[in-house]
Amino acid sequence: MAISNAMFAMLFTGVVLSYTLLSITTVGGSYLRYDRDTQTTSEPDSTTGWIDNEKDEIDEAHKLSDANLTKTLDTILGKADMRIRPNAHGPPVTVKTNIRIVAGFSTVAATMDYSLMVFIRQRWNDPRLGYEGMPGSSLSVSPNLASKIWVPDMFFINEKDGKLHQLTVKNEALRIYPNGDVLLSMRLSLRLACNMDLRKYPMDVQLCHLTMESYGYRTKDMKMKWTAKDPVEIDDEIEIAEFKDPAVRTVEFNKIYTTGNFSALRAYFLLRRIYDYHVVQTFIPTAFYVIISWLSFWINPEAAPARVALGITTVLTVTSQGTGVRNGLPRVAYVKIVDVWMTMCLVFVFAALIEYALVNYLLTEGKRRKAELAKKAENEQKNKESGIENMEVEGPEKEEKKSIYAVADWLIDRLTPVTVERIARIAFPVAFLIFNIIF
Repeated sequence: MAISNAMFAMLFTGVVLSYTLLSITTVGGSYLRYDRDTQTTSEPDSTTGWIDNEKDEIDEAHKLSDANLTKTLDTILGKADMRIRPNAHGPPVTVKTNIRIVAGFSTVAATMDYSLMVFIRQRWNDPRLGYEGMPGSSLSVSPNLASKIWVPDMFFINEKDGKLHQLTVKNEALRIYPNGDVLLSMRLSLRLACNMDLRKYPMDVQLCHLTMESYGYRTKDMKMKWTAKDPVEIDDEIEIAEFKDPAVRTVEFNKIYTTGNFSALRAYFLLRRIYDYHVVQTFIPTAFYVIISWLSFWINPEAAPARVALGITTVLTVTSQGTGVRNGLPRVAYVKIVDVWMTMCLVFVFAALIEYALVNYLLTEGKRRKAELAKKAENEQKNKESGIENMEVEGPEKEEKKSIYAVADWLIDRLTPVTVERIARIAFPVAFLIFNIIF
């Protein structure tokens, strides 16, 4: 009985201990799970809150910056009066100019002009537009604001036509610097007059220019100057088909009118024409036409249709070629090199046609003289047989005709068709070669 009670007490004690351990494990696990869950869920919550706070601060800073820029623009535009130049009662405004050529130098000799596509950049100082900012920084604004501030009244003296590009928007840029400097840039296409000297065309060298000037402000109000570094830039990718790379020279000067002195800028372009195209398209073809006309010297003089057709064809071809060349050139009062070439080629092919006329005359006249001599000999023989003497009386007119016929007979005796043909075969090529060497 005592043993049974002891065993029961031990069993009861074991159950209580087991229950106690199980409870502690369960509560501890729940604590661990809670801490782990809390740790994993609290981390994203704190990160999200930090990002949202930073984003709000950035947006607030942007709004504040935009508001400051708007206020700055309103302030400087309120001070600026576009109707009055900067320093109205002080020294003249200095406008520094730079141009960059991105396409062009295509010339039209017939109208004596050439085309350019350029970036024009002008920079001047307007103290009324100054504002507080970091040195070297700038404020890029809409080019529409150019209508609300003072800008130089620059124009091109030798412009025939031009436009400001507006695709896809107006090609202008406007920057304002803290010290009041203003930079205005625009892209223009220009067709400019160029007084060309075409005496040596197509081996000519032309000096064209681009001249800019103030339209209304005299030198006491505005001075135009080239930038110290690279006043005229030519894009590396530009391809000039008709000329070699142009040499550039810039000058600054004043134009004097009855209304006063005005500041001006000028850029000279020295254009050396590449004449390879004209050699291939004009000089070589016409030289071949001249050589073709010499083939008639080896054709039988009695084959009149062949020789006449060849001669007339070469004359008409050279004439047509010369007309085509002259159509692309202006009508000037002086003779051009290309005119000399085309005229001499026409002279050579025409001379070949005249040569055949001479050969044909000598051939025909020789046959006629032979026929007359044969007939005269036959008549004399008949008269001698019949006993009739020639009683023809020779007067002064007869003597003059005899002298003329004597000259003709002398020419016919010495300049036979064969002789003329042989001389022409050598003389024409030699004369043309000498002309080419001199040319």
